[in-house]
Amino acid sequence: MQDLKQSAQQCAAEFWEAFRRLDDDLLNAGSRSGFEEVDALMKRFDSFKATFDNLVRQTEVKHIRQRNALLPIHKLPDELLHLIFHLLLFTTTGLRRSRYVQRISTLRAVSWWWRDLIGRSPLFWAHISSKDHADFVSEALERSLNLPLHLRYIGSHAYRRELAFWDKAFAHHHRWESVAIHEPEGGVIQKYFYLPTPSLKNLLLSTVTGNVRVEAGLDKLFGGALANLEVLRAVQWQNIDWSYGHFTRLRVLEIEDHYALTMGTIFDILSGNPCLEVFRLHYAIIAPYTPPHPLPSPIDLESLKELKWMEVQQEMDPWTGLEGRDVALARILQRIRVPACSKFEVSSWLQDGSGVSPEELVRLILPPMQVIKTARTASEQSTPHPVVVEALFGESEFQLKVSKDSCSSPSFSIRLEALPRSIAKRWMTEQLGEESGRTLDLRLSFEYPGGESSLEDIIYFQQWESVTKLAIDGSSGSQRTIAHELFQLSTPCVSPNGAKMMPFPALQTLRLSYLSFKGKDLIASMTTRFSSNAPITSEAGISAPAALTIVLADGTGVYTEAYIDEIEAIPGIKVVKFLEESPPMHDASSVHSASDWPPPRQPFQLDDDDESGDPSGLEGDPDSENPI
Repeated sequence: MQDLKQSAQQCAAEFWEAFRRLDDDLLNAGSRSGFEEVDALMKRFDSFKATFDNLVRQTEVKHIRQRNALLPIHKLPDELLHLIFHLLLFTTTGLRRSRYVQRISTLRAVSWWWRDLIGRSPLFWAHISSKDHADFVSEALERSLNLPLHLRYIGSHAYRRELAFWDKAFAHHHRWESVAIHEPEGGVIQKYFYLPTPSLKNLLLSTVTGNVRVEAGLDKLFGGALANLEVLRAVQWQNIDWSYGHFTRLRVLEIEDHYALTMGTIFDILSGNPCLEVFRLHYAIIAPYTPPHPLPSPIDLESLKELKWMEVQQEMDPWTGLEGRDVALARILQRIRVPACSKFEVSSWLQDGSGVSPEELVRLILPPMQVIKTARTASEQSTPHPVVVEALFGESEFQLKVSKDSCSSPSFSIRLEALPRSIAKRWMTEQLGEESGRTLDLRLSFEYPGGESSLEDIIYFQQWESVTKLAIDGSSGSQRTIAHELFQLSTPCVSPNGAKMMPFPALQTLRLSYLSFKGKDLIASMTTRFSSNAPITSEAGISAPAALTIVLADGTGVYTEAYIDEIEAIPGIKVVKFLEESPPMHDASSVHSASDWPPPRQPFQLDDDDESGDPSGLEGDPDSENPI
């Protein structure tokens, strides 16, 4: 190592001397004793060194590529390597990943083989954005050959650059298959988006302001020739008059933040697109609607796999005075038949005087176990894991999330505000009451901010062998005593067949927050629950009770800290934990839109796909530590 350092020092000295001789020959310079002469010399040296470093780097890249060509991955067949590149560049839905241009540049810099493979793969060049560097756009349009193009346009103040982008893209107008438009400039729409595009299959529209400065409805965009559309998403695009939407091939329809819809138009679109697979409607207002009498035949959507209906409100009918979110929800569920639905998501609330009773509304909701059965694959059905159910009985809402297993996102999710708790419990019993602990993993959560009793809820569910988690939450402003509830957990109950059983025999986690109780009461309850005299089998013969973890969240520690060791010493208690965060079942994020479009909702703010800089920025760094 010391020899290398000495050699480097010698090379550095020789480099400087070589520059001095070259500088003397070129400038015929004399003495450089003055400041100005030395300063000019150093500036010339900096320029010389930068040129030299670049040439050295180019030489280094050649050797790096030669080394990389010897890596084991280069023994893979082109087909397999092509598949790996595709996974790096595109999402499972076919959209290009963030930093798409940088990823391509990095991959091409690894070796000549990779560069050649990517260069002769037209599919990798068929996705371009108005934020891409102009050189990359030109190269992509050339290398994509005749493949269908996927264009993404994000409006900004760089109007001239946008026109240059569209001038290039418009020359390939006949290849446009997918177009995504966000925050467009009126001039761009008029010049490039009014001509028919028969090859267009996917159209995504979004804007932050809610309005576009020019006519941009379905009758104007692409000349109104949208009959071949398969995917249509519109977010805050208020210019659309949906009555002009003469579609027959839609597979995906998503509408968000729209205030001029009618139920009649929605039914016309649904009935006219029998191959529809995804229908999402978020935060929309439905115009007053009087259903025909008698009601038309149901709309059979046998291909529909996902139905999402989020916060949709109907305006007041001036004749009947009816309004509310539940009206539109009830009407859509009354009219459609979705036997293949494997993802069902609803968020709404009931409103007095809407003309829809709570009992009527919940009867229209798809059975959760039917949705789960449809969502599970053949292999999942042959070796099923317990279905995970999270139920929250909140202060003014009822939430239910059902997932295929503990590792899956919810396939069924409803959030109904102002639904009476008694109706929610009765509906749960009808839908899930016959499921055993072998097929169901039920996690219950009850909120009591007003200080009312929770004993009735515990008694209602105490014989359910599927309950594995129970959360009881008070409020920070009203800590209530739950001594009765604690003793109820250790009081044997009688099953319908007359046998004694311990409440919640499969309970594994008990979570308490903002509740008042004495440590000795908790000790007495748990000691009785796990005593040898307690019933040891449930109605179905399951060993009971299960070992228990007790979680003490905010508002409980002061009453029990002195008793922790004694509680954990009780046979059957696994551990006592102190936590401050809310339980997962309180998280309502799953009822929000998870669309991969539009970009973030800040005007003119670029997302991770802003790659207007030099697309070759990583060409000279193929050996970076984490280039992809």
